[in-house]
Amino acid sequence: MKSNRVKLRSKFGLQLLGCLCVSLVMAACSQSPMPADEQIVSAEEEQPASVVNPSQSGKKLTELAGQASLPDNEASSTLQQDSANEKAPYIGRYHVQISCKDDFVQCSEGSAEYILTLVADGSAYRSIIYTGKLFSEKMAEDRRIRTYRRDTWSVNPGNAELVVHLEEGAKFYYQVDEQHNLILDLDRTVDLENQTNQHFFAAGYPMPTQAYRLIKDQ
Repeated sequence: MKSNRVKLRSKFGLQLLGCLCVSLVMAACSQSPMPADEQIVSAEEEQPASVVNPSQSGKKLTELAGQASLPDNEASSTLQQDSANEKAPYIGRYHVQISCKDDFVQCSEGSAEYILTLVADGSAYRSIIYTGKLFSEKMAEDRRIRTYRRDTWSVNPGNAELVVHLEEGAKFYYQVDEQHNLILDLDRTVDLENQTNQHFFAAGYPMPTQAYRLIKDQ
């Protein structure tokens, strides 16, 4: 009788243990998967900072691009300084007396003073003074001819050439001598192949007839 009770207890213990195992397996299977948000967070934690927050990486690239442009600004400033240094020896007032027999100065008789002033900002001011006046009868009749005008100028020290760029598009060429005086390059200025200049003169602007030498004031 006692032996039967022991067997029943052993059998009952095994059944209980089996039920516990089955319960644990079912509980593990019934667990829900990790929420999507938690999965994303975990993935982000494993990624490098530049991937998780691309805006910060982009900002750094922009800053680097800005820093890369600094040498270009410095180069531009250097070129401007070089240009200013090249122009410095030519800045000043130049003048020459021209006979009224040359229609280039458009005066009646005697002579007129032709003055060319070159300024550091690239401006070129031309004046024609006749008997103390800035005009003559011929110029008063033709409004296209101005005794005072503002144009621009440039210089090429390599070939000692200075160019006055008229606002109409024409160009007056000058050779620079050792004293930095200006000698009108007549051949280049009235060159028949220079269509811009030819149209300019054909429109009524007086054409120079001599290679005038403009003396620079000291």
